[in-house]
Parts: sequence; C-alpha cells; structure tokens
Amino acid sequence: METNMLSMLLQSMLGLALVLGIFALLVWGMRRLNLHQGGPIQRDLKIVQRFYIDSKNSIVEVRHKDQHYLLGLSPGGMVQLHSDQTFNKTKAGQDE
Repeated sequence: METNMLSMLLQSMLGLALVLGIFALLVWGMRRLNLHQGGPIQRDLKIVQRFYIDSKNSIVEVRHKDQHYLLGLSPGGMVQLHSDQTFNKTKAGQDE
C-alpha cells in the first residue's frame, strides 16, 4: 500500500513538472518571437533627459512618437507637467 501511494505521488510530481516545463517553453517561445496581443513591441519611448531635484524627486523629459512630455516623478507617483501637444495648442491660440 505504501509503494502504491509513493508511486502515485511520484507520478503526480512528474506530471506537474512536465506541465510547468511545457508552460515555460511556450512563454520562452512567445517572448522570442514577440507573439503577444499587440504584435511586435514598439520601442519608440525614450528618456531625453532627467533632472534630479533631490534624492527622491526628479523631472524627466520623455519622447514618444515625436511628442515630448515633461513628467514629475516622486515617491507618491508621477505627474505630467507639460506636453508638446499642450504647448502647440497654446501657441496656436496666441496666434489668433
């Protein structure tokens, strides 16, 4: 009876290891081929410059698809301070 229980436990552990191995192989293959819901990853986000205000707070200029954003970073979160789009709208409003 003990050998039967031991063989069932061993069989269950091997089955679990096989399933986890297949899952890990599928995840590795999807990452390698960039097969995820959105298609290939677009890497057009770039940090242009970063200014440290103090040890915990900073201001970051980020470029994404020819638009520039100014972000404030702190331990409490992230705040958009300015964007190129709002600058262009403000400048267009002054011309009128």
